[in-house]
Amino acid sequence: MKVQDLPPGRLLSVAPDERLSEVARQMRVEDSDSVAVMVEGRLVGIITERDLVRAIADGVNPKQATAGVIMTPDPVTAGAEEDVSVVALRMMSLGVRHLPVVDAGGNPIGLLSARNLVAVLDRSRS
Repeated sequence: MKVQDLPPGRLLSVAPDERLSEVARQMRVEDSDSVAVMVEGRLVGIITERDLVRAIADGVNPKQATAGVIMTPDPVTAGAEEDVSVVALRMMSLGVRHLPVVDAGGNPIGLLSARNLVAVLDRSRS
């Protein structure tokens, strides 16, 4: 099974200069556990709930700090044409739960979460 065969995960995006308080609000409203940080349609980073919690625990002021401050730059991605099992192994080896999905041209087209991946793999066993 290819990544493109999975139900598409919506990719919420923000700009690097977006305040973290607004990023968190958007994530809550959209019920998203991660956001892509984009500049002119290009993926430059990712922020997860874990990143937000760590930043606040470290004393970052979410009303002043921006997405660019806490994002993971140049995140690892999953290609739409890649095999799901290969991507699952990559996620496990990296210790990440979210990967932006890119098309053949490297353009972000969705998001793959470990939760969705496990659900699909579990269904395929049945």
